[in-house]
Amino acid sequence: MSWAIGLVLISVPLPYTYSSISLGVLGAVAVMGMWHKQLNWRRGYLWPMLLFGLMVLSLMWTEEVEKSLRGIGRQLPFLVMPLSFLFWPKFDKRVWHKGMDLGVIGMALLALIAVARGLFRAIDQGDYSPLFYHELVDFWALNAIYMSGVTATCLLYLFFTDHPDRPRAERWRALSLGAILLGFLILLSSKNMILTTLVIALLAKAYTHRRRFKRLIVIGAVGILSVLALAQTPWGERWAQQQSTPIADAWNCEGFTDIYPWTGTTLRVFFTRVFVEQLTLDQAWLKGYGINAGQAKIAEGQNRYYVYCGYNTYNLHNQYWQTVFELGLMGGIILLAMLGHLARQGIKRRDWFVLGFALLMVALMTTETYLWRQRGLIHFMVLYLAMVGSVSSGQIKSVES
Repeated sequence: MSWAIGLVLISVPLPYTYSSISLGVLGAVAVMGMWHKQLNWRRGYLWPMLLFGLMVLSLMWTEEVEKSLRGIGRQLPFLVMPLSFLFWPKFDKRVWHKGMDLGVIGMALLALIAVARGLFRAIDQGDYSPLFYHELVDFWALNAIYMSGVTATCLLYLFFTDHPDRPRAERWRALSLGAILLGFLILLSSKNMILTTLVIALLAKAYTHRRRFKRLIVIGAVGILSVLALAQTPWGERWAQQQSTPIADAWNCEGFTDIYPWTGTTLRVFFTRVFVEQLTLDQAWLKGYGINAGQAKIAEGQNRYYVYCGYNTYNLHNQYWQTVFELGLMGGIILLAMLGHLARQGIKRRDWFVLGFALLMVALMTTETYLWRQRGLIHFMVLYLAMVGSVSSGQIKSVES
């Protein structure tokens, strides 16, 4: 089971064929569980299956049936993966921790390959841009933001599973992997993921070591120095660029030219404006436009304000807005319930990594439609199901006895 989880995590950045094969391995474990009449039902499995059921139901009102059918095909993991875990034998967190160990090693190797490749290109071009942002991972149709989400997950795992009583060799290995992944995350230049990861780590340490004021001062100093250091990188340049265009313009301006200086922040504010205005205009808040059937409506909203036509192919770049836009308010509620259930599991079990992963996904989904892309969907679902599906070690022992 650990290898099945690990293979899925390793396959996330690879070409799509490999993730399909790894999902087949998950299914094979489920078939073995069915053969031995295993059943491991957890309430958290219900939310993704309900979301998929709503996608199928949206075929009743979608105006673009063919696109919706293709969308349902892409979102099949919402149904297939929970059903697979349903028939897995009972397992505890040690199983998915071993899988995470494999995923972390795989991600670190990818980071080294990407940086080496970017360094050779930078030397060849006489320009350091291949070492940053999308150019750093412009192979296998990778995206810097999605890779930042996977990298930040691995970093939080290393951070929260580091214990002083671990063997020195293991601690040195974790430290080396953490250094590689932290450098990779900074080079990927996602402000959202860098800041969110830093805040989660600092808040967790502040809470667990609140009586050790000296350590808190050191942690705070390291955090401030890290931010100052980042300000001297292209990450800092991108942050400064984001402040160059007034955000209010994206919400209030009645027309834009082809040379309007859009930034990531202003585009997302404008997409929010389109989201609110279009759903209100069509009175589609309850049902949405159907799975994978909202792009024409997004383009319609953009065209009203003469936005550069190249952006008409963009989705809303917000998982919450995109879900409501396509599946209505009920879809948004189910998505929030799924994230809330995961966070509750982290609090209930006092597992900082589970809670940290939930908060990381909450932040990532405010800027990306993470679950509407195969890599993001598979990455989130395998960890969500593993975290929700695991039971305490005591329950495992009672079953074995």
